[in-house]
Amino acid sequence: MKPRHRIIAFSLAILSIAVAAHAATLGDACKLLTAPQVSAALGVEVDPGAVRLPGHPEYCIWREHGQSNALARNVQVSLLTQQQFDIGKTPLPDIPKSPESGIGDDAYFSKTPGVGYILSVKKGATYFRVQARPIPGFSHNKGSAVEEKAMDEKFKAVERAIASDILKKL
Repeated sequence: MKPRHRIIAFSLAILSIAVAAHAATLGDACKLLTAPQVSAALGVEVDPGAVRLPGHPEYCIWREHGQSNALARNVQVSLLTQQQFDIGKTPLPDIPKSPESGIGDDAYFSKTPGVGYILSVKKGATYFRVQARPIPGFSHNKGSAVEEKAMDEKFKAVERAIASDILKKL
């Protein structure tokens, strides 16, 4: 093996060890909620939580039962590091962020155009992010101002309910 290839292979090995250690440190996001809790928040039956990325249990998704991935209402939970939580607070153009009181020790919403709201929460040394799609399909940001505000509030309400359920377990 050429020296350059050995360096690349070594770097990839170190990276994979770091990623595995990162995942092991954060834990299993699917253990934070039950399907009935997510069903209650979304108002539809959901399948049990499933790891979103193989080998990364810190990312979990609960999808509406019997629907295609493209149409299914869902809730995604990601366990974060403190650094990821703090970086998420960084102001960015066109992505408004607002503090959310009464949830954990610290929490904030960020709104990504075309995606909707994401709630990030800190409780003690645990950090997590909740993203919900409480409507079928992908239809955010396609209505009147009044409809948009109502949709925003629905996103936020589901994410608050999910965060509340997670916080009860911590």
